[in-house]
Amino acid sequence: MATSPLTKARVLELLGQQQIREAKQLAEQSLASATTDPFWWGLLGAIHGMRGEPSEAERCAREAVRLKPDYVEAYNNLGLALRLQGRHEEAIAPLREAIRLKPDYADAHYNLGVALALERRLDEAIESYRWAVTFKPDDAEILNDLGNLLLATGHTVDAIACYQRAIQTQPGHFLAHYNLGNAYLECGRFDEAITGFRHALRLDPRHAEATTDLGVALEKAGHFEEAVTTDRRAVELRPDNADNHFNLGNALRKSWRWEEAADSYRHSLMLDPVHADAHFNLATVYLALGQIRDGWREYSWLRRRVCAPLHPTQLTPWDGSDLGGRDVFVYGEQGIGDEIFFLRFAPELKRRGAGRLAYRASPKIASILERVAFIDRVVRPNDLPATDSVALALCDLPLLLEITDFRPSYPLLPLPAQVEAMCQRLTTLGPTPYIGVTWRAGTPIKKLVLYKESPLTKLALALKTAPGTVLVLQRDPKPGEIKAFQEAMGRPVHDFSTLNDDLEAMLALLALLDDYVGVSNTNMHLRAAVGKTARVLVPTPPEWRWMAEGKESPWFPGFSVYRQGYDGGWGEAFDMLTADLQQAFGH
Repeated sequence: MATSPLTKARVLELLGQQQIREAKQLAEQSLASATTDPFWWGLLGAIHGMRGEPSEAERCAREAVRLKPDYVEAYNNLGLALRLQGRHEEAIAPLREAIRLKPDYADAHYNLGVALALERRLDEAIESYRWAVTFKPDDAEILNDLGNLLLATGHTVDAIACYQRAIQTQPGHFLAHYNLGNAYLECGRFDEAITGFRHALRLDPRHAEATTDLGVALEKAGHFEEAVTTDRRAVELRPDNADNHFNLGNALRKSWRWEEAADSYRHSLMLDPVHADAHFNLATVYLALGQIRDGWREYSWLRRRVCAPLHPTQLTPWDGSDLGGRDVFVYGEQGIGDEIFFLRFAPELKRRGAGRLAYRASPKIASILERVAFIDRVVRPNDLPATDSVALALCDLPLLLEITDFRPSYPLLPLPAQVEAMCQRLTTLGPTPYIGVTWRAGTPIKKLVLYKESPLTKLALALKTAPGTVLVLQRDPKPGEIKAFQEAMGRPVHDFSTLNDDLEAMLALLALLDDYVGVSNTNMHLRAAVGKTARVLVPTPPEWRWMAEGKESPWFPGFSVYRQGYDGGWGEAFDMLTADLQQAFGH
């Protein structure tokens, strides 16, 4: 018996009023009297889907398309029901059929995109989402979800545009504001990220993740005191979350509140004892404060946070006892500057009875290290230790050797031919003194890379009246930077930036320079190793090698340290630098 149009209209009205239970009852009564009507099978399937009953929704949708093979909505509902049961791959075919029957069916394109994304077929998923947006250009949910996919696949600019469109369509869309903040955070646009998170928190002031991410963005943007306040709020919202305590530690450390930072890192480790970043950052606090024994204990966690950590089975357990003449193979797993620094501990291996010492070095520094007296053999990057060798990681040496003092650097000898060639080159440039400069090192948005930068113009002005010849040693200068530096100085400077790719030549130059001013980088380590001093510009928070305070670091005797204030100001540091240069060169 056919069901009257009034009954169908009543069921749809009930659904529109969110009276799902009543609609289901009426639909079931109608289906009982019209078992071959695909409409009721399809509608009842949709109702089961609304009620979170995907298996029943699947059963009804299958019967609907059996009775009516061109039932577009039923194919869409079948795909949705299969997806909700975790059968993502099976869901794709009925959704494609719905689109074949109705190419402008936005919901089917969207559901297909979701299924493809769950199958990790992300490029196809993005294409489906784009079709869904074409037919529903003002759907904030679809735009937000498309933005998430684009962000996950590295299309950050397109993701930002999607979130912005979603917000224009629905200004109160919390997730679009929150995700926009995360997109800006990911690409290093920290002030815009702060704005996004603050918009989100106006909509949901107690949202824990948005509070956490706002704190991170504030810290990255250099607003350390605001970051501390926000991170404390995040801790209040989720006191058992180790990352929140870790983030608070970072903000406190950058505010020079070292002991409070250590407490936060320790609290993080109480909640998550294997939080490698918390261990490592706690190490940087201990070492900056001169608490060397505790610092090296925590620093050993470095291997768990570098991009390609050594597998524990590649290393030999060793308690620091006499090696009895056994050969030792040391992996150099850090950056080049760290390699140069940490090798100062390797001579102690010989004093502990090591036989031949092999070192697996970065190729850029290998030829220089071949001339180091305590290294018997420098090996290639893919070489492995002999089965009877003791295999150790370079960053573990101070812990294994129980180093509790500040070891000096060891000598690195430039090649005589390189020195002679560099002497000839310098004499063509201008008079002495020859002064090298560097204003930046590292990459600002890479998590595991130290980033250091000082203001280029202030550095140029500090050197403006210095006599002699200024050489730019900056690695990968940005377009226009050297020209801007030269204009600020008011006289020519000379570009030696390419020597960063030829460390033999750089070593020779650093041995000849009369002075060197810059941030901490590989060249500072090379400068110390050729027995010369330098003037180091130390951004806040100070890298642990330059200590929490003081005009000099015990790791680099004779090096002068000029510190950025915790509030971000460089004025006092450059006033001191200018005065010291005047005293040194009498200008």
